[in-house]
Amino acid sequence: MFEFINILTLRATYECQEEGRLPSYLGSTIRGILGHCIRDFCCDYPDKRCFKCVRKDTCLYVKCFSNTGGEAGAVNPYVLYVHGEGRERWKKGDLCVFDLTLFGTGAERAGVYLDALQAAEQKGWGAARLTFRLRQIVDANSGKVIFAGGKSWIRNLSPGPLQIKERNVSYASLFFDTPLRIISGERLFDRLPFEMFIQFLIRRISLLTKAHMDFELEWNKEELLEQARGIQTLDEYWREIPFSRYSMNQKDGKLELTSKTGWVLYEGDLSQFVPILEVGKYLRVGKGATIGFGHYEVFYDK
Repeated sequence: MFEFINILTLRATYECQEEGRLPSYLGSTIRGILGHCIRDFCCDYPDKRCFKCVRKDTCLYVKCFSNTGGEAGAVNPYVLYVHGEGRERWKKGDLCVFDLTLFGTGAERAGVYLDALQAAEQKGWGAARLTFRLRQIVDANSGKVIFAGGKSWIRNLSPGPLQIKERNVSYASLFFDTPLRIISGERLFDRLPFEMFIQFLIRRISLLTKAHMDFELEWNKEELLEQARGIQTLDEYWREIPFSRYSMNQKDGKLELTSKTGWVLYEGDLSQFVPILEVGKYLRVGKGATIGFGHYEVFYDK
């Protein structure tokens, strides 16, 4: 169903070179570093806001990293996932590992992101401007090495079609290990009925495939949502997380992004939804996917 989605997950490992403190959630920090690197490569007018720039329709920085919007909305062809979140104190020798997953046009321009990953060691990380050295980059799906020991294997920078297996299931347990921001009626969600979750998930999949894969999915959304109403929530648990990140668009430089982590267990005829749930693991759900939000694992009864 989703074989048209080409995907590439770059797993990067950096080694900390000095002691210092960083935010416990590094997704926003890493995105900011990579953005600065790509902008250094591609931007001819660094003093201008992207949405006001005359070159926004052809600029690689906009296409790869900071989409200004359009018919399909302002969605970007990548997501982040930082392994081992929660550490604030860093010392020399500590490793930072994260996945940069590219899809569609992002996967086609993987070289731009590879350059940014290599340049990131030249930037100071966080407010403390800590130094990190790049140790390796691998394709997390194939296991092939792309960069290590100062040597690159560019031939291994090869996206592949997203492979998803169908299965007959009656239970699905979803575990959200990064912040989830689903906003309904201008409010952060309280509970997550299956219909709401599927509604936000198919919207994101539709926007991304239209914007970055030149493919418009032909599915009956009303019928899907009607069938989703028949799925029951057996149990769920959510914990609210106060989160903020730097934003130059805010007067105080701080953007509040209250979110939740937790889990939910669904019961019903879930078989037809399995491909959608599986693709959501890669494309994420909710707001903030480019800084790592909305990542989940899903487990089935069979």
